[in-house]
Amino acid sequence: MPTKSFVFRFADIEVREREFSLVKGSETVAVEPKAFRVLLILLRNPGKLIPKQELLDAVWGDAAVTENSLARAVGLLRKLLGDEARTPRFIETVATVGYRFLGTVEMVEEPAIATVPSDSPASLEVQVTGHASAASVRPNEQERPRSGRTGLLTAGAIAAILLSGGMWYLTRPVPPPRITEYPQITHDGHIGNIAGTDGSRIYFNMYPWGPIAQVGVSGGDIVTIPTGSMHATAVGMSGDGTNLLISSFDPNRLWTMGALGGPPHLVADTSGQANHSWSPDGKLIAYSKFQGRILFVMRTDGTGVHQLATAKGDITDIAWSPDGGRIRLTADDALWEVSSTGGDLHPVLPDWKGPPGQCCGRWTPDGALYIFLAGGNNYAGPALGGYEQIWLLDERRGLFRRARREPVQLTSGPIRWRTPVSSRDGDRIFATGTTPRGELVRFDSKSNEFQPFLGGISAESLSFNRDGSLIAYVTYPDGILWRVKADGTERVQLTSPPLYPILCRWSPDGSQILFTAQRGVSRYAIYTVAAQGGSPESLIPADDGMGQVDGNWSPDGHRIVYQVDPHAVYILNIDTHQRTKIPGGEGLWSPRWSPDGRYIAAMTTQLPVTIKLFDLKAQRWSTLTENTGPWGYPTWSHSGKFIYALNFHGKWSVQRISVPVGKLSPVIDLSNEHLIGAAAFWFGLDPTDTPLLLRNNGTSDIYALTLEEK
Repeated sequence: MPTKSFVFRFADIEVREREFSLVKGSETVAVEPKAFRVLLILLRNPGKLIPKQELLDAVWGDAAVTENSLARAVGLLRKLLGDEARTPRFIETVATVGYRFLGTVEMVEEPAIATVPSDSPASLEVQVTGHASAASVRPNEQERPRSGRTGLLTAGAIAAILLSGGMWYLTRPVPPPRITEYPQITHDGHIGNIAGTDGSRIYFNMYPWGPIAQVGVSGGDIVTIPTGSMHATAVGMSGDGTNLLISSFDPNRLWTMGALGGPPHLVADTSGQANHSWSPDGKLIAYSKFQGRILFVMRTDGTGVHQLATAKGDITDIAWSPDGGRIRLTADDALWEVSSTGGDLHPVLPDWKGPPGQCCGRWTPDGALYIFLAGGNNYAGPALGGYEQIWLLDERRGLFRRARREPVQLTSGPIRWRTPVSSRDGDRIFATGTTPRGELVRFDSKSNEFQPFLGGISAESLSFNRDGSLIAYVTYPDGILWRVKADGTERVQLTSPPLYPILCRWSPDGSQILFTAQRGVSRYAIYTVAAQGGSPESLIPADDGMGQVDGNWSPDGHRIVYQVDPHAVYILNIDTHQRTKIPGGEGLWSPRWSPDGRYIAAMTTQLPVTIKLFDLKAQRWSTLTENTGPWGYPTWSHSGKFIYALNFHGKWSVQRISVPVGKLSPVIDLSNEHLIGAAAFWFGLDPTDTPLLLRNNGTSDIYALTLEEK
């Protein structure tokens, strides 16, 4: 029977039903299958109101879904089509009833694909040549006798055509896999990275750094796994799915433990190490130095350490190929590959034309498909959910048919994805999908609770001018710098994407705002923008060979202290543009100038983390305090007598450190708070030294994406 399908055209968009594709302008846009089917129903019925239940029944069938699934599909379509819910051009919402497609749709029927018996010579000729034989056109015509030679020639022609068609079929590229279903596995809202699966359970970390937990591959209750450490995270799983590789700080240890429990086995002290990855045979562990560009390998007993490769940028997210012969990693916001014995370091996608930034690649168990992430807020990085969509590199190598060389985008839409992990059978992709949003809150000492600040907007990196009448902040997650009055009025936008400001500081005279933003691949720079608006300007030329981050004004506004990459502390004189390296500032970051101008505070990069003070008059460093776990966002009080900081040793908390004595005083217990931000969390002080945070109001859960191969 013939199979009907149509091509729909409206505006500059063409929807091809048979190819299951949407072409916008000259670009083919990936669409989730369920959303595509919703679109087809609307296009087949332009101007007609389609009830919600009718769409749910037609697209999802008997699956247990709610109207939220339909609303999500429509929202995705609007984003792809450039449509707006309030002023729709294409898809109109009729409240509580359903949806209607607006405008004129040109619908063209594609030629039918005929199906004929495969054992008939005439039918074979129709399929291969596209036209019928004489016998099929004039079946009543008397057959004329043919010579044996003519018959042989005809048979040879048919055989040649069949051979040619067969070779064309066998040598054409294999159609790329696609995602057909998006079942949600968890409904907790605070799920972090997935470590792996044993086939029946998924092992993951609660956001952002633990505890470790597991859930069935089809859903169910979340069960935490006791490890004996408050700061343990699962970083991998053994090839047979029986053991977890676990990293912890406070103290710094790498160890293994049975996935179903059991005594831990110490591998090594990991001071200065990061990004550990287990080889498929469980005999080796690859890792990088903390904030380092060198890839190392060691045995699982911590011995036999040797260097494999040196990358251009910091190495993160290391993964072994299933056969153990290759290692892929992220460096310079790109995917790289190196032999597991060292050598031949090269980019995986040298001709990449997709969105900036690639990371977090993982193979399916058979090594045929390579799944990775691309796009998003590259400052946040893969571990913190900064990358957005899942892509696939088809590496199947058949005897005849070849895989497509170009990567294929598997997902699109508002959900942002973290490191994808293949199921044991390769039929599904487990990934944590996030919808990021925060609520700006301020601690209320009377109620001993955090209360919404500035209406609870999703913003971070707050900075106040000297009298507190004006505030600068960055919206999360879109990363736009704004200036507003303290009462929330007269809001002015100061930056636009793709610039993503962080670590903002108001100048002492109130005329400009200093911030850090990405400049090029894996490079950051410090910028200023006028408080009244204007174009941001970079303070240091891009050709200096070093990135600059975390700029802080001196109290007189004539100098800026900042950190360079690799870690060291410098001072820039605004008037002369002279740059001076602070002696003894190597290995330090997060520099902060004290309000009285006497000290510069900075932290060590290695655990245990030490906060140090540089006395500008005496020109020497001294230790203020030491912590076996890390500190976060050290912030001077307005009097200069204290430094407030997030403390990650033991329970999360805000601590106050007296200067210069170094006495610690707990301020707020944060063990029950879920924080969020471009760097996983943010902390600051208002003009009265009251703590400010960005509370996590988004969702983060595990999905099982069904992968259909052709």
